[in-house]
Amino acid sequence: MLKQFSLLILLLVSTSAISSGITLKDAPTAENRIKLNRKDIDINITNFGELKIKAIVDNSSFEWVRFDETLLLPKVRLKIKINSSDSDFVINYKGSSISFQQSKKNSYAELYYSLFERDEVQVLSKDGKVANISITLNNKKAQKVIIDYTCSRNNIEIEGLEDEHFSIGCRTRRIGAYGKEKAMLEVQWVSPELKVINGDYIPNYAAFLNKLPVKIKVKNVKTLKEKEISIKAKVPKRLHRLFTAYGFGPYSLHTKTVDSNKKVLTKRAPVASALFFYLNYKISDTSSVRGFNAAVLGESKFNNAAMYLGSDFAFSLDNKLYFTTLLGVQYLYFKFDDETPEVSEPIFPQGIEFMYRHAFNIPNYIVSGGVFLSTSDKIDYENIWVRWGKNYFWELNIITWGKDDFEARTWGVSVGIPFKGFL
Repeated sequence: MLKQFSLLILLLVSTSAISSGITLKDAPTAENRIKLNRKDIDINITNFGELKIKAIVDNSSFEWVRFDETLLLPKVRLKIKINSSDSDFVINYKGSSISFQQSKKNSYAELYYSLFERDEVQVLSKDGKVANISITLNNKKAQKVIIDYTCSRNNIEIEGLEDEHFSIGCRTRRIGAYGKEKAMLEVQWVSPELKVINGDYIPNYAAFLNKLPVKIKVKNVKTLKEKEISIKAKVPKRLHRLFTAYGFGPYSLHTKTVDSNKKVLTKRAPVASALFFYLNYKISDTSSVRGFNAAVLGESKFNNAAMYLGSDFAFSLDNKLYFTTLLGVQYLYFKFDDETPEVSEPIFPQGIEFMYRHAFNIPNYIVSGGVFLSTSDKIDYENIWVRWGKNYFWELNIITWGKDDFEARTWGVSVGIPFKGFL
């Protein structure tokens, strides 16, 4: 426990030391959890001189982005106009200097403004500060708290908020020795109204090793009221790397062969017993070793086993949709009946899979599917599947195979049931 606590302190201190702000310039576009427009903000201009300064935003420029893969934050494009064409004006914002574009009478600039941070835009000239500009969110929106889908398995609860905007995201890290790994849940959060007392860095971090809450002293920068907020989370006691499941269901099995007299023989089983076994060994967040075995038993017997390396290679829709290559080997067994020879051999179809997490805005439910195709002209093979579920899942599967004088085709719907985690 002492080692885990030391790791926690090191993580939080080192993270805070390098996180004096949030860079949203290149952050990927994220889902729009709260629709914002011009009516939801107030633009504040403090003018220190006689120059006329105008600042506006377009409704079309409001967007949500994802920071550090976990935290949803809104930004907007701020347009600034000064009634002077002098070239010595410059903008300072979050450690960057932004120059103006000049016409004959005016100067113009545009920049992305982070709505959940409190940095002001400073307009400067050679004579000093010209103006401060800031954008604040008002309280017109009923929904203000955003718990990201990365926290969907952690049952995050936040107590003590009073009509304040708040965004929180989660990341689970593995700690401990291999075979005994436990979970450390790291959360990061941002609120434009709340400031951690004696804390000057954002985003704000906290880590959970168990179900005990994290209590934080904060100050509302608008009302100047100090209070305590509490964050509660569910943390798994153990993190496994190897997951297994089994499945069963009614399948149809149609088989065909050609006997020594060149006569075509067929067998059709409208309902046959189908048993399945699945395994997934997590190497990292984006790669794993996957395996399955599909056995369909009727008058003919068909068994299809496989082992593959899965590597995620493309992400979309705020990382909820991703695609995975499946590269590996299969072993196929087929026996038409007791009178015909069996086929038992390795085959090498390769595949691709997609997975859509939190499908239809239902937390933790997944729609997935994929296809394996043969890489040999001598073997016909297709394996197509679609799955839907949370822990338990439904699977629609079609497998076709053919070689020389043998053919098999099976399809049906099965239910998959988690079995046990190992390692």
